[in-house]
Amino acid sequence: MKQIGFDKRFTLLAQEAHLTKNTLLSGFDLLLKANFFQDKEGYFYSSFFHISIGMERLLKLAVITHYMLTNRYATPTVKQLKKEFGHDVKTLYGECAKLMPTYHPKRIKQPTLAPEDEALIDFFTEYATNSRYFNLNEVCEAKLNRSPLDQWLDIARSIYEHHTPHQVRQKCTKDLLYSMDRKGVHNGFTMNLDESGHPMMVFDCMHRQYVIEKSAPLVIWRLVEILRPIHLLLESIARQAGEYEVAQGHKSMIIPHYEDFFYFLLADKSAIKRRKRWLEIFNN
Repeated sequence: MKQIGFDKRFTLLAQEAHLTKNTLLSGFDLLLKANFFQDKEGYFYSSFFHISIGMERLLKLAVITHYMLTNRYATPTVKQLKKEFGHDVKTLYGECAKLMPTYHPKRIKQPTLAPEDEALIDFFTEYATNSRYFNLNEVCEAKLNRSPLDQWLDIARSIYEHHTPHQVRQKCTKDLLYSMDRKGVHNGFTMNLDESGHPMMVFDCMHRQYVIEKSAPLVIWRLVEILRPIHLLLESIARQAGEYEVAQGHKSMIIPHYEDFFYFLLADKSAIKRRKRWLEIFNN
């Protein structure tokens, strides 16, 4: 959709920013809905799909806009992007990290990623490049690789345990057992198997659901922390682009104000843990 007074490239970049924003927000919402043993496993895959695409597109916006700004608004070719980056979120993130000192060294520090943050980037890189069709690929040509759900369970459990005090985790485990006892729920074996092939007990299933529910806001918090420097980078690139366009006498705006799209990446931990809806709030 074109607009009066704006360059065609502005419209394309703005639409890409809208797409990226909504994809990330939808991914967060879907992750909060996902869980095991409740016919909600599909939400995991939808969330992984949205978040991996959103991360890739956010990073490519920064890479492409930087290229334009340093090449008199010439653009890289599609072939260049595919050859250098493809869908590789990890490589794109590293490329963006290299740009940060150039644009605003005092405000944008090169991110120091914790092991859990690196695990998230690795997971979404793998999902974007290889694991999107895991189920069908495994049916057609079984390689006995670990499924994305098994990998995600490890990440979610690790983040939950790392950011939840031991005494809180211990109390919640006891409360779950007491709740089962009050409701008369027998802790017998179920038809569900763990990754090793052993039957899971009722408590195992319920505790897994609990961990996934409590870890989801913490995972979103870590993703926001990972992507916040990219938001600041895009904001600085857009500011320099505006100055360049004025200096060069461009009659219409070309690079959008990216800070208008991704401000949700400025949310703090307490707000993120409370938030139950993302797309509805930030897409009004």
